[in-house]
Amino acid sequence: MERNKEGLLQQGLSDPNKIFRLLKTLKAGEAVNLPDGTLLRAEDVMEGPKQGRKVVICGDTSDASGIAELARDCDVLVHEATNAFLLPFDKGTYMDVERFARAHGHSTPQMAGHFAQRVGAKRLVMTHFSPRYKGDLSPESLAIMKRLEDMARKTSKLKADQVLAAHDLMLVPVPSPHKMAEVGLG
Repeated sequence: MERNKEGLLQQGLSDPNKIFRLLKTLKAGEAVNLPDGTLLRAEDVMEGPKQGRKVVICGDTSDASGIAELARDCDVLVHEATNAFLLPFDKGTYMDVERFARAHGHSTPQMAGHFAQRVGAKRLVMTHFSPRYKGDLSPESLAIMKRLEDMARKTSKLKADQVLAAHDLMLVPVPSPHKMAEVGLG
């Protein structure tokens, strides 16, 4: 840029470094002709488009069908799974628990898994569990969370490492789509 500084000033650019702003706005096929005759094309100075990541977050919901099309093929679906049929915590049947969950605007791990399967989610992270489950990192709590993951996994048809029961301060990396394929998540 230094060799074009004077020419850019003469062309009315008050600060020659502002040429970088112009370069950022170039669209494919466009170019800027610098005073010294250098032609800078968009593809010379800008990276090509990158595929983004899609993360869909469902709060308290017993029926997320209203966002199904928006959620289609998401990289990560975060879905609450407040209620589950787990012995010794629950009496009755799974259908009793599902009816209770729906009546209170919540989901079960199976419902979250079914929605993940329906929209083609690549990963499912379940959250917002009933306070009946401690949710700490004790062996007992981890065993319960594993059971919840297994329930969702069966209906989602996702692999073991693609279904997670979240815990406080949990970090879930969301790699770029090509990286997900490299590590077997895509």
